[in-house]
Amino acid sequence: MDRRTRSVAVAVVTGLAVAAVVLIGLVLPRPSLRTEVTGTTPIRHVFVIMKENHAFDNYFGTFPGADGIPPGVSLPDGNGGTVSPHWIDADWTNDFPHSRTAMLDAWNNGSNDRFAVVAARWGSGRAFESMGYYDDRQIPYYWQLARDFNLADHYFQPMFGPTVPNRLFSIAGTNAGLETNVIQFSSFDQMTVFDQLQAKGISWRYYHVPSSFHAPLPTYFKGIDSSQAMLNRVIPMDRLLPDIRSGDFAQVTYVDPSDSATISEHPAQNVSRGESWTRTVIDAVMSSTIWSTTAIFLTWDESGGFYDHVPPPQVDDLGYGFRVPMIVVSPYAIRGSIDHDVMDHTSILKFIASNWGLPALTLREEQANDMHSSFSFNSGTQGQVSRSGIEPPTMSGRMQGAPQEFWAPPQKRAWFLLGG
Repeated sequence: MDRRTRSVAVAVVTGLAVAAVVLIGLVLPRPSLRTEVTGTTPIRHVFVIMKENHAFDNYFGTFPGADGIPPGVSLPDGNGGTVSPHWIDADWTNDFPHSRTAMLDAWNNGSNDRFAVVAARWGSGRAFESMGYYDDRQIPYYWQLARDFNLADHYFQPMFGPTVPNRLFSIAGTNAGLETNVIQFSSFDQMTVFDQLQAKGISWRYYHVPSSFHAPLPTYFKGIDSSQAMLNRVIPMDRLLPDIRSGDFAQVTYVDPSDSATISEHPAQNVSRGESWTRTVIDAVMSSTIWSTTAIFLTWDESGGFYDHVPPPQVDDLGYGFRVPMIVVSPYAIRGSIDHDVMDHTSILKFIASNWGLPALTLREEQANDMHSSFSFNSGTQGQVSRSGIEPPTMSGRMQGAPQEFWAPPQKRAWFLLGG
């Protein structure tokens, strides 16, 4: 089946494409991952875990020492009044407009003062919700990771816009000309980090939740779509934890739960439940034989329409967009510190490139911070951090009996076409 035919099938005949993707991941043999390529640092394994739709101020705006919510903030609410940042007394909120147009409006040429006005277009109550923030009462594990490892507080989504183009930046250093989530009929010529890794013999995998809207994002790139060996590395999410627990690792692993209706943290999902799934994955990595040579980059694809007070630097015509959280979890992370350097999703690519001697995919990647400021590779405590440093979180009282693992079947999601 060629690229165009499969894209049409995914968009129009829901379920069939999902079944095909699952079949490929479960039936076709996966290549051996035994040979490892050493890098320029002690890091030999990278995990990129990218959740959905939360601004930095929404998750860490009151985190001690971070560039958080300034005092006395008050923004227009779109109805003649004003609204100020406040703690969200719940584990979820409604969704907000977060298309490229909506984000540019909220940014307002650097004033960052129209978040509530934009949110009010989807309901007057959403103006209030968009200015809310969570803290360690709802996301205690994320806050503990930030305390114990390294939190970056000037990490930006690559462009103003929704999920798909921002995620494309994380694998190709570009949005490939896409400014919306409508990717179904696309076919990109650009090279990805996976093409580079494959050529150098560095093992990789891309775990995803199958979607009834679109194929896995890497398969829209011709280099991957035309290679069965590479397609075999694009794997359904329900294999992630079994692979980790059995010691079946790639050197570079991308984890994309964006199409899950339960674990992605996309509003209106329960953030405590999404955090619990993330903890299960990270705990499994920390308990594995590769932990001492691992870097985990935990981030969110875009800000989702939530308020953030820092005007993003405009490095080109697309962005940056608003800040999103980034936590660097590694035995080599500078522990208990906050990294104030400017970064974005292409910084992950820059780290991978720097570690394994790969050329920059794009000018954006070439000019990005390589994230080495979050690490200490010359410390006498290299590799000494164990998972025992993370205390079990006390889940919010609103989250009863949170299971240890979550995986939901594919679902149609209206937010995807509206700007997910």
